[in-house]
Amino acid sequence: MSVAPATSAAPGRRTASKEERAQQLIDAAMDTIAVHGLSGTTTALLTERAGLSAGIISLHFGSKDNLLAATLERLITEHRAQWIEAAKNPRLNPAARLWALMEAHFAPEICTPTKIRVWFAFFGEATHRATYRRLCEGFDTERSDFMEACCESIVEEGGYAALDAERLSQLIESTADGLWLDMLLYPDEVDSAYAREQMRLMLQAFFPRHFANTPETHPT
Repeated sequence: MSVAPATSAAPGRRTASKEERAQQLIDAAMDTIAVHGLSGTTTALLTERAGLSAGIISLHFGSKDNLLAATLERLITEHRAQWIEAAKNPRLNPAARLWALMEAHFAPEICTPTKIRVWFAFFGEATHRATYRRLCEGFDTERSDFMEACCESIVEEGGYAALDAERLSQLIESTADGLWLDMLLYPDEVDSAYAREQMRLMLQAFFPRHFANTPETHPT
């Protein structure tokens, strides 16, 4: 099924700053990858999408591959910023911290159709998988360690002695990624609100005393 890109990059302006040009190219890369995949994203398509002249990618990023890596880095930075402030709020209990992480993962501005397609392009195309692992290793480890620590605290608080926090955190992570895939494949049936509700139901099954109601993540 063909998918129209989410946005169109505006034609370039001679007075645009270096940062604006770089963002223009990253936006163009995001849209182009979403439609054509990584292997189909050519320099010609990127510059056409950005409304910029040939050679601009080399000027700002050195190469097309560097631009693609910068596009993934932008997604990583955005995703981390979405969860880090709320989830690491010391006033939140462990269940609320874990839920803040889930809310961030499925925030409408994070899991847009275009962005999910870009994430899965890096997941799925073998020639770029090494780039994903190199750039995402620290991000994935930080998030996984945080999730595991939340689970450990909830297990201890709730007396859920039969649960292994490490394995459970891996299951939560896999389920969250699986729901992103459902959003990609079945956009008319699965949206961010549905995904959050599915995660809440799963957490309620494992931690009934903590997730009978959605934890409050914005204490006053």
